[in-house]
Amino acid sequence: EDILIRDILFLDSPYWTTKFSGIDRMEIDGCGISARRTRMEGHGVLDLSAFNTDGFDVSGHNVYVHDCNCYAQDDCYTVKDNFDGVSSNMLFENNNASGMAMVLGSIGGTHVKNITFRNFYIHKTFKGIYTKFRGGTGRMDDILFENIVMDGVEQYPIWIGPAQQSDDPDLCHANPCSLCWPDKPGAVCFPIEESGMSN
Repeated sequence: EDILIRDILFLDSPYWTTKFSGIDRMEIDGCGISARRTRMEGHGVLDLSAFNTDGFDVSGHNVYVHDCNCYAQDDCYTVKDNFDGVSSNMLFENNNASGMAMVLGSIGGTHVKNITFRNFYIHKTFKGIYTKFRGGTGRMDDILFENIVMDGVEQYPIWIGPAQQSDDPDLCHANPCSLCWPDKPGAVCFPIEESGMSN
């Protein structure tokens, strides 16, 4: 509870850069994350092979993340499942991102609600807004994306659906949606039928 993280630069983490679980009342102010494999501006195949170099991964309640920069090969600003079943009341604003920029999930049988992403600049990102379910009866409610600028998006500006990921040596394995879908013949993307969203 009552955590402040300010003015820290995190460089080249081999795995999730930060993971804050079960938080109540946290502020992250003026921090930076850079997780790169090359110096190119976007996200090529070599860069994207550095999966799980997530930026700010949070679960819990009453979180404020602002005036930060994140360049990663996976999720940048991410709301995750919380152990009590709900992640809520989070504001992410005045941030820059490139990777999988603004993310909700992946959500299983839990609930994410009252989340705002505001005043973002997203340059050469792979995905811009990425809401992802991995199965179960998860819910996302009262989610706001406001004043978002994206330029040079490399895959999807907005993805709402199953988590496009792999936890298998075969990177095209669907779990539940293949990273290779829809570009590689035979790659599959399984729908998540029991999860839902409102507002």
